[in-house]
Amino acid sequence: AEKLSSMKDTDWNDFLQRVCSLLDSTEKNTGAARSKLNLLYYLCTVAVHKEVASRLISSQLFPILIQQLRAAATWDIRAKVARVIGLLALHTSELGENVPVSEAIMLLTELIRENFRNSKLKQCLLPALGELLYLIASKEQKREHPRECWVVPSAAYTVLMRCLREG
Repeated sequence: AEKLSSMKDTDWNDFLQRVCSLLDSTEKNTGAARSKLNLLYYLCTVAVHKEVASRLISSQLFPILIQQLRAAATWDIRAKVARVIGLLALHTSELGENVPVSEAIMLLTELIRENFRNSKLKQCLLPALGELLYLIASKEQKREHPRECWVVPSAAYTVLMRCLREG
């Protein structure tokens, strides 16, 4: 993480480009899925560094993570993508207005609702949803951004409360 945070812009862009192309790969063989999973494990490791998390969440990687959450072939990959999103939300120190946080919240809410009876999936998706909601709330409390910046659908709160009520 220290090496990533000290990278010059050109090296950072090259790194980000490689990460995004690997995640965005449409290969469906076992090796490609394993590589994608290993990359997500790596991202979980470096996402705990505040500077790296801030750079990653504000980059083109975040929309690709959302896309992977929506379309990944296996739930292993989706669960790990949700973990990366949650860790980025937890450890970021800056959040730009252009980061599609609302889209991530809507997608997580939809996935939880569709898979409500699957407690293992809920345990993977709920932490990411909670971290994103907390991130938005903390930024709004500090008055860093106006309330209209990130829309949180009422369904997100409904699903969250229902999950808490039902254990």
